[in-house]
Amino acid sequence: MTWIGVNDHEDGRFSKTGLGKDTSITKLGPMLERGTLMFETQVAGHERPHELLGIAHPFPWPRELSFRAIPGGGIAMLHRHNTDITHAAIRWANDGRTHTLRVTYAWNAPEGWGRLALERPEGNRIVSRPVHMPRPFMTDDLRDVVLAHPARTLSQEVLFSALSDDILPIGPMPSLHPATPIATPGGYRPAEVLQRGDTVVTDSGDIVPILHTIRHTVPARGSFAPVRLRAPYFGLQRDIVVAPEQRLVLKGSEVEYIFGQEAVLVPARHLVNGHAAIWNTCGNTTDYVQLILPGNESLIAAGCAVESLYIGRIRRDAERLDASVLADVPSRLLPEHARPIHQVLGPFEAITLIDQRAA
Repeated sequence: MTWIGVNDHEDGRFSKTGLGKDTSITKLGPMLERGTLMFETQVAGHERPHELLGIAHPFPWPRELSFRAIPGGGIAMLHRHNTDITHAAIRWANDGRTHTLRVTYAWNAPEGWGRLALERPEGNRIVSRPVHMPRPFMTDDLRDVVLAHPARTLSQEVLFSALSDDILPIGPMPSLHPATPIATPGGYRPAEVLQRGDTVVTDSGDIVPILHTIRHTVPARGSFAPVRLRAPYFGLQRDIVVAPEQRLVLKGSEVEYIFGQEAVLVPARHLVNGHAAIWNTCGNTTDYVQLILPGNESLIAAGCAVESLYIGRIRRDAERLDASVLADVPSRLLPEHARPIHQVLGPFEAITLIDQRAA
């Protein structure tokens, strides 16, 4: 898979030979017959539908791509290719609060297959709909979506969009920089070199086997934008870089006093405060890895306890498994994680804990 476009409200990059390190693909043709268009948006409840992302061109034949917010929650997609129209919609119950929603439209026109999916980056809930007989896109139209053509619509609610020339997985994603030092019985080793069958030391001192190592390249935007956790905060011996949704294990008297528990899980994005954790500058894309352990045990990353990849009971859902980064792993070789090992704090709870620690 190669990313060929990424943008936000400040910048846009598009390359027919690929962004980032992977520029190995041949130059794209005039039509993109398979690929993925992904964007993240913060949408609250609305009384009227409105366009989030789209473009329309009248020549040499009528073409239109539109993603619209649905009143009450959800997304509708319309792709017009001359007289052919592809349409799909997904309802997403709105609780009155503003959440980040990741929208992924993947299509494979030669095989007559497509998928529209919605997911919350901070949760495990995914809703997807099949799209029958999707049409290919003109490559230049998708370039115009990325590079701010006058005919493009990009709502202020959209955080970023990205384009790939292949089918993008949905669901659990890796969240550690490949060079992150992970504690093993033989000492710290970079996460990227660890493989199935190796062992790691958990934050409780146990030694457990690695079942799988997951790798993926993502746009360095939105819920994928790297966070630098800085030493000596969080017990770190050196700085590490993680995805915003990577959860840290925090312990101490403040945790026990406020939450009545020995430990809690806090997503890295809630810790960004300008000194202990900051947004890390990088290129258009970034690589992440993660380890799957038998019981969702916590890893030790440069002295800091972090959660291993939580996959829930995805092995029981063949459709979700096939659409995920775990698609090549036989379900019989995957564990089941009934629930995260500790309570996961929301934004307000995390801010309360950090303020209490700083007091």
